[in-house]
Amino acid sequence: MTRTFSSSITGIVLAILITSCTKEENVDNRALLGSGFGIGKATLIVQNLDSARKYYADVLGFGMPASDKFKDGYYAGTRSAAAEFADGSSFELLGIKDTSLVSNEYAFIATYLKLHEGLRLYSFSTSSADTTRQWLSSRGFSMDSLRSGRSSASPEKGWSWDDGGPEWWVAEFDSKNPPVHLPSFVEVVQFPYREIESQWESAQAAWFRSSYIHANGVVGLTTIRVVVDDLDAAREEFIKMGLKEYPSDNSENETRFGIKRNQELHLVAPKSSDDELSGILKSRGAGVFALLFEVKSIPETREFISKKLPQQAMIMDTTQQHITVIQQYAHGVQLEFVQESKQQAALAHIYNLNKDVKLDSVSLKHASQMYTKYCALCHGNDREGNAADFAPSLRSHSLMATTQSSNYLKHAVAYGRQGTAMAAYAKTQGGPLDEADIELLLRWLYQLSGVEKPVELPVETISGDVVLGKTLYEKNCASCHGVKGEGKTAPALGNPMLLATASDAFLRYAISEGRDSTAMRSFSKDFSNAQMDALTAYLRSRASGWNAPEAVAVTEPLPEDYILNKQKTGPEFSLRADLYVSANQLLKALKDSSRMVILDARSKAAWHQSHIPGAVSVPYYDEPDNFIKYIPNDSTWVIAYCACPHAASQRVVNTLRRFGYKNLAILDEGVLVWAQRGYPVQIGLDRKAAEINVAKR
Repeated sequence: MTRTFSSSITGIVLAILITSCTKEENVDNRALLGSGFGIGKATLIVQNLDSARKYYADVLGFGMPASDKFKDGYYAGTRSAAAEFADGSSFELLGIKDTSLVSNEYAFIATYLKLHEGLRLYSFSTSSADTTRQWLSSRGFSMDSLRSGRSSASPEKGWSWDDGGPEWWVAEFDSKNPPVHLPSFVEVVQFPYREIESQWESAQAAWFRSSYIHANGVVGLTTIRVVVDDLDAAREEFIKMGLKEYPSDNSENETRFGIKRNQELHLVAPKSSDDELSGILKSRGAGVFALLFEVKSIPETREFISKKLPQQAMIMDTTQQHITVIQQYAHGVQLEFVQESKQQAALAHIYNLNKDVKLDSVSLKHASQMYTKYCALCHGNDREGNAADFAPSLRSHSLMATTQSSNYLKHAVAYGRQGTAMAAYAKTQGGPLDEADIELLLRWLYQLSGVEKPVELPVETISGDVVLGKTLYEKNCASCHGVKGEGKTAPALGNPMLLATASDAFLRYAISEGRDSTAMRSFSKDFSNAQMDALTAYLRSRASGWNAPEAVAVTEPLPEDYILNKQKTGPEFSLRADLYVSANQLLKALKDSSRMVILDARSKAAWHQSHIPGAVSVPYYDEPDNFIKYIPNDSTWVIAYCACPHAASQRVVNTLRRFGYKNLAILDEGVLVWAQRGYPVQIGLDRKAAEINVAKR
């Protein structure tokens, strides 16, 4: 996330407090920004990047990278250091690295620095720079061609997010001399804007705040304040751009525009020829003169800044809970700080998912309410299970102790159990819960379970006599779990999603130790180790369908077998966003015996549990040089998939792109939805286990 956010983070400025205006927090300029975050970046041009960075970090309390972590700026010959915030915005310091190059290519930077330091540039975040450019052109704006670039000269090695292409695209009115009062529009390549947007508030509270911590308590940049000499003309430009105009308390010399959520842009003109704004226009010209930040605690921010700056550097408004650092003490830009809204602070409190700290009463209460609303009907008011539809107990130490270090329960909640009463609850699957909601709910369940130490289970495949396992199942398990694993008075063990997400060791542990507080007793004294292995292997074999005539268990493909149906023609895919192929299309390609290569980007253990027929295990974290030479780089389609459903597979595809591959696609829904729909899967065996199984048949 770090590289992604560094290209999408921005600053904000404000004259009046707006965080309580719930109607305005919902502003959505979709035509202009798509699923972008809103404010992207506010860029302060400085004479000496090293000293400015030290001042902003040590004195003003912004988290800035060390000098050896500086990146190349958006303009050739520059380098930058950025403070990133939980709301997706950032505040950047930009310095000149190559004076000659800057003077020739982007003279406006050198010209600006000859006169002063200050905030010369700012950007909005867009999910498609090309779409934004087309929109603005259609509104009558003259736009430059899209510009792209990278923050590092060379791509990363191994499997990585970096495909060697552009890391960002930017739509600009004039790249050689950007208008001082207008933004540019930046898209970070391959960032999952749509997915993040759908669960923004909880994700921001749960994860982003813990990733971007600043000593001054800043959590977001919420307003950009621009001084102009012709307010009416500037106002008309932003209206034409498509921003929503808000009423202003100072309507004679100020107009306000909503950007995204609670973010705003303020255009301000002088009230008189001798006021402060007139002085700024005369000495520096039009442009951004102030930024406003939201902080966790105004008293704590005040205490921090008061220890670092002289009294004359600050204006404290205790009535409005507003702090201003004047521009002479901030390298030419006025910094303002206000208290974040109660609603935003409450969300941050609820979704404090620090794994090293137990949930407090506020988080516990919220999680308990979610459980009562969504889970208690079947799992019981006290998590005892079997309240309806034979839902399992969520109090069982055996279950809770063996799932804390895996995604088993997370996937169960998110994707549900098709064919059972357990629906999919993730928003991505049409349910009501964000990823952070699911994480909080699970944290609540684990905390209430009283499990002190999780049981770490091995990931290796368990080999066993499948025929013997079938006999043991029919004699000991079918009465509760169903003859075909459909579930009678106990959970359905034949469910494709269960078998796609449960490891062999997880299944064996349940057989051996049982599920305390339920009717599922321990079989450790009834079965030998070989019998428990056999029953585990039989359950695993049902991943390809309970009615399969035999276990569809395969060994890992050899390099010569990577290409499926070598003598056939390739499929004709219709890709979403030129990258994502639907599960239906891939299923048809399999049924048509099309020529292709399918790559499983998950761990090797996950491939063994359940994979798409013919898939090659290529864990996204392993060194690709060991097998990439065996993947054809021609017209053959190469399809990658994972469970995320795009994160790991995106990394594999990016790496293949870096090696020059063209015909690439990602399974849009991911392998868990594939299994959920009952599409064909296979299980993986090591070669020794496969030989044993064949011999026993």
